[in-house]
Amino acid sequence: MKLNEIQLSRKGIRFALNLFPPLLFNRISIKSISENFMEIKVNVRFSWMNKNFQRTIFGGTIFSAVDPYFPTMYWHIFSRKKLPMEVWVKSAEINYKSPADSDLSLVFKLKEEDIQKALNGLQKEGKFEVWHTVEAINSDNIICAEAKVLVYIRNYKNLNLHNC
Repeated sequence: MKLNEIQLSRKGIRFALNLFPPLLFNRISIKSISENFMEIKVNVRFSWMNKNFQRTIFGGTIFSAVDPYFPTMYWHIFSRKKLPMEVWVKSAEINYKSPADSDLSLVFKLKEEDIQKALNGLQKEGKFEVWHTVEAINSDNIICAEAKVLVYIRNYKNLNLHNC
């Protein structure tokens, strides 16, 4: 069994990612993962470890908070359907809108239609790319950053997806 075919529980994933050094040292943590992996809530704690000279959260910390979650969601959704896929971020863009001088919340959401579009694309071409957007919102409900993430999914085993 390959690493990309292993299924972890939601609690196990949350524990592992919350201890992953690039996230841990930037004070980025998963607060919750929905039962179906269609939503992940993430928090970026305002800390001396991620504070810049302007006493706001370093932009790289916010960018790090955006990076891993959409691919993680797709990977686990397909894994639970017994469809191991290769999933990663192909590109990402971020627009900083306001200084982040407090904790930030990010909510990563997928819809059932996103999964269906991905399955359709994978059936036709064996790969699929899709853009998703997420906002980093501070404790005063101000959008501090908006990011777009291009997720790349590949059917590396050439599985038959017509029955999905």
